[in-house]
Amino acid sequence: TEKIADFEKQWEASWSNVKQLGHVDLLSFHCISHSDQMENTLSDAEDGMFAFVKKLQKEGKIHHIGFSTHGDASIIYKLVDSGRFDYINVHKHFFGDYHAAGTPDGLGGQGNAAAVKRALELDMGVFGISPFDKGGKLYRPSAAVASAIGPEMSPMAFAALSAWKTQRMHTVSVGFARSSDLDEVVEAAALYAKGDEAAKLVEAAEKRLTDLAIDKLGKDWHEKGLLNIPSYYESKTDGIAIGHCLWIHDCLSAYGMVEFCRDRYSNLEGASAKWSKKKTFEENKKKCFNP
Repeated sequence: TEKIADFEKQWEASWSNVKQLGHVDLLSFHCISHSDQMENTLSDAEDGMFAFVKKLQKEGKIHHIGFSTHGDASIIYKLVDSGRFDYINVHKHFFGDYHAAGTPDGLGGQGNAAAVKRALELDMGVFGISPFDKGGKLYRPSAAVASAIGPEMSPMAFAALSAWKTQRMHTVSVGFARSSDLDEVVEAAALYAKGDEAAKLVEAAEKRLTDLAIDKLGKDWHEKGLLNIPSYYESKTDGIAIGHCLWIHDCLSAYGMVEFCRDRYSNLEGASAKWSKKKTFEENKKKCFNP
């Protein structure tokens, strides 16, 4: 929401359900995704949303302030670098960073690697979102992915360990419908406890996967193919997620991730169906890109 009155109303509704706990440990601004939302959230106005949340923190009703986002990499980096947040919920995966994949981070790179690195430098908590689904649909991995990861660990365990060991994230989200859905996460935790042995397993699997991508895509494209591509939030793209499309191409061509790529492309089709050539770019952005 952009209005402080609506924000306060939503807070009171939520607080009424949990106030018997005494406080909320983690409060997130959900889906700060483009510059207007970022500026509205980070406004220093005394009657702004951030001032209201800081007041709640001072009152002891909340302990830590964070955010999640479906924005491009540059927006995410700016939010982290603002120094206003205690933690971040973020997509950072070995196979690509979902909505941030192929979008510029403002520092010459693409994706969320720079944002995660900066968050760790600022001693922020880093919470990895959906490593098993948006990180590659690894509960139903492609044959190429499963083969490259190898028999020492499942693809889901690899995703968790890559987040913990390589990206240095503190935790990851796990969706489950039955207790057995946690088996691979328990497997990952057991491997993590082995320290250097786990790190070597992950490093070897990442190298096999990287070598496979270089073989299929070429070294130059693998290293530079997603760089310097305008974000879908820039008017010159007419709202086309060019980098995202190229990332999907890479996942399909390098790793044979047909089902995963179909899911990701269907999201683009849903957004494009709402786009109208009769409206301005800004009008379309608000209609199609707002969460």
